[in-house]
Amino acid sequence: MTPHLTRRRATVLILFAAASLALTPARAGEAEAKVKEIRERYNRIESARLRAKEMEFTSDDGLSSGTFTRYYENDALVKIKLSYGLGDHGGSEEYYYYEQGELFFAFATDSVWRFTGETLPNGQEATLDTAIEHRVYFVNGALVRHLSREAKSKDAAAIPKLLQKAQNQPSRDSDRVDRLFAVGIGAYKANDGAAILGLLTE
Repeated sequence: MTPHLTRRRATVLILFAAASLALTPARAGEAEAKVKEIRERYNRIESARLRAKEMEFTSDDGLSSGTFTRYYENDALVKIKLSYGLGDHGGSEEYYYYEQGELFFAFATDSVWRFTGETLPNGQEATLDTAIEHRVYFVNGALVRHLSREAKSKDAAAIPKLLQKAQNQPSRDSDRVDRLFAVGIGAYKANDGAAILGLLTE
């Protein structure tokens, strides 16, 4: 990890730890107001007419691949979508939102599967799919809130409905916050698939 990313990681972890402390009613109200403002900015971007530019990327060994889509409102980059798989057992779909170049919200759905050790009637080994959604809110580079929800099932097709039913909960996964923040910042500057692969695999 480069010194720049090490400093970035340390900053994110400090901010995350601070945000995880018990909040006074006044501080909790301030955080809620910031989250409300972020949701309004998110909704404005989602309802705007955006111009999309998509590219595909694949690693040299073929194990990692995905798409990188940049969304523009006029000439301003306001949203990025990353959809990718790293290896055979999982991947992620991530959305990043910006205002005047500043990352203010990240939404990610991480998916992974594993063998359970059980054998199905057809002789195949049973698998368990897990999906975790992350909603991460930032103001001026500082973490305001991190919510997550999770669903597991031996039936992969059931995961979307299970996720919808799951409740968002405050999360303490500082490593995921760190990665989303670093990738969100790096993706804004990235112009090709090689740069994106570098972000995802470093």
